[in-house]
Amino acid sequence: MDKRNHVNKVNFLFLALSSLLLALSFILPDSASSGPYLDSAHGNTSYGVNRTSLSTFGYSTGNCAHCHEQHASIGGSAPAPDGTNASIYCLFYNNHVSQTDNFCYKCHTDLSSLQTGGLINRSYSYRAGGYTSDTLNDILQAFSFTSPGSSHNLGNIRTFLTGKSWGYTSDSNPCGGCHNPHRVQGDPADLPNSAKSSVTRGWPVSRPSQHSTDNDAWGLWGDNLPAATERMSNYATGYRYQAPYRVGGATYEPDGSATQNGSNLTDYVTFCQDCHLSSMTAYGLSNTPINWETGDKHGKTAATATSGNYIDIDTPFSNTYGGQYVLACTDCHEPHGAPNLMLIRKEVNGTALAGTISTLTPVDCTATYLAGNKYLGYLCNRCHKDDADAIGGTANNWCYVHHQSTDAFYTGGMCNNCHDTVGMGGGTCNRTVSAIDCNCCHYHGSTYSTWTTF
Repeated sequence: MDKRNHVNKVNFLFLALSSLLLALSFILPDSASSGPYLDSAHGNTSYGVNRTSLSTFGYSTGNCAHCHEQHASIGGSAPAPDGTNASIYCLFYNNHVSQTDNFCYKCHTDLSSLQTGGLINRSYSYRAGGYTSDTLNDILQAFSFTSPGSSHNLGNIRTFLTGKSWGYTSDSNPCGGCHNPHRVQGDPADLPNSAKSSVTRGWPVSRPSQHSTDNDAWGLWGDNLPAATERMSNYATGYRYQAPYRVGGATYEPDGSATQNGSNLTDYVTFCQDCHLSSMTAYGLSNTPINWETGDKHGKTAATATSGNYIDIDTPFSNTYGGQYVLACTDCHEPHGAPNLMLIRKEVNGTALAGTISTLTPVDCTATYLAGNKYLGYLCNRCHKDDADAIGGTANNWCYVHHQSTDAFYTGGMCNNCHDTVGMGGGTCNRTVSAIDCNCCHYHGSTYSTWTTF
């Protein structure tokens, strides 16, 4: 046999076999891709993606075709390959249309979900805090909160990411800014109506700044791979992370265990600051950038105190370590949306907030006094002592910590800088006096000099 003919035949057979294997990956719907995808919530062969309309085609749970329609041909219902962001990724629906119209919502909703059996995705207050009274149960609902509620603005996210050098384009899905769809895990896994536990954990996020078009290379953040440096205990090295209580006050976030030092919690500070270390004023967010390293007292900037570290805080926090605590973003904020402004959680440190945080915009901090306009106090008193905690006074009144505590800053004089003068006098905390909004002084990046300006 001619040697060249033999080589040609071998090459032909190799190409033919390769083509056959490629074709079989589409023709055999009960075969799923291997690798990290099978470890993801979408690729899991028991509870992964499973579009109801494909059941008659025999595609297995977790198969790529539940999201990607090769040649836009399954059932003839996929978008035509016209260059839109749907056809670029071979998706069965447009990648992103609006805040409430997005490819991901086609399954991540409890109303008419395309996922067989529907999908439930609970709030962080529910999953980490054990606040099972929260009725929020899907991602579309979380991103649909409007005033006084709030949610991450997906259009702004896509604009922001497109302007970075992280490999995103205007065709990218903004949900993909925080989640690698081929790696994301449930947390807890496949237990939508349960809070997290130490044995049902998953790691749902991937850092935006580490984004790669190779989904295998764009790893999870918080799983401590490839190095054990992705937890809050790592971020708080040299400081102290204290896990908040879960509802009931016997165990701690995020997984209901006895662990308190953040070694079981994703380093959400580093994760969130990929974006929030930049100014967000163009997107309507004031007091940015948020710098947890040097610019915030809930971060690594020590709390200002007149008497050591005594700052009148509730358990499990201790005055002994008051100047050392470093909080995680999720201790106070929901990741997707909330009925409060600024994504503030409904439950913090084991107890539901006493009211809705419906405004954080001071009218005039130097002259206007709005009695009862202390909405931010609903959040603050989950960790700091209000008058009810400290002296048996009125809830969400803050006379004690400002005027009578060992650590009080304002022990006399300048009363009308913060209060109207009606009813003032005596220096006691037994009367209600109109005061400026809490957030005139307390916000991300505020300092002691801010508090003494008025």
